[in-house]
Amino acid sequence: MITVEELRKRWQGVVIPLITPFKADLSLDLSALESNVQWLIDKGARTGNTVFLAVGSGGDFTSMTVEERKQAIKTVCDVADGKVPIVASAQSTDIRACIEICQFGEKVGLDAVQLSGPYYYAGRPGDALAWMREIARHTGIGFAVYNNWYTGYDMPLDLIDEILEIPNSVAVKWGSPNVFTFMEGVRRFNSKVVVVDNAFLPELSYPLGVRCHISHLPNFYPEHSWRVHKLFVAGKYAEAKKEWDRCVVPWQKLIAPVQATTGGEGVLVRPAMRVSGLKGGRSRPPSRDEVITPELYEAYRKLLDKFHNTTSPT
Repeated sequence: MITVEELRKRWQGVVIPLITPFKADLSLDLSALESNVQWLIDKGARTGNTVFLAVGSGGDFTSMTVEERKQAIKTVCDVADGKVPIVASAQSTDIRACIEICQFGEKVGLDAVQLSGPYYYAGRPGDALAWMREIARHTGIGFAVYNNWYTGYDMPLDLIDEILEIPNSVAVKWGSPNVFTFMEGVRRFNSKVVVVDNAFLPELSYPLGVRCHISHLPNFYPEHSWRVHKLFVAGKYAEAKKEWDRCVVPWQKLIAPVQATTGGEGVLVRPAMRVSGLKGGRSRPPSRDEVITPELYEAYRKLLDKFHNTTSPT
């Protein structure tokens, strides 16, 4: 099992929730996934600036079978070939599926798996702690404990402290609906494990020692996130925040009507990938690609043109 010290060295930069492409008949398109991952590596993704998140929420794990998830994970591992660290979602409402994916992750060389507490049922601290402990009995892989408060259980800080006592726990993918709770979590957890900023607040987390953040934008424009990370690490906070806002603010405005009309995360990113000549593929239900009207698709194209043609900090 990877140590926290090893993970701190490896998990630097942007954690990219890789899109899982599906074909027109909604079957898994592994060749498209392979092509997209290779494109990122060719662009410069490497250990030190990128972590790949395979079959996470952005990769539509909730609409995939366990076997499909394993196939996608192996594809990402095969293409990355040790050049880029990889974490994969092992979340499920069936603990047996979580364990199976964890054990598979050990075989294919994942750094860690992303795990949240049990969901669908309203969260309870004892359930979440017992869930993590039971999974740990069956696997030696590292856990990136995920507080997915917006779709599952908003885990109290004290509960996460208890989960971090499980030897497998090496990271926290951390976010909170309350900025003060987010800051307190960063302070409490960062000394124990690797913290991944999943609150989109790098201007708050990086000064406290966080060194990796989540962003969907690298699926089609990785240079932006690499610049943001480099500037924050250099302590150029004003420049870093300016570069972050240059892309993230208009991006959030662009995707707002899509988020209001259909569920899922991959559906938000696929149009931008297609505009960029990449293989975004189809979305599986409940996400509906038809909400991307010709007018909205044109807005995606114009925004990406603006991204590439606007002067950025060096």
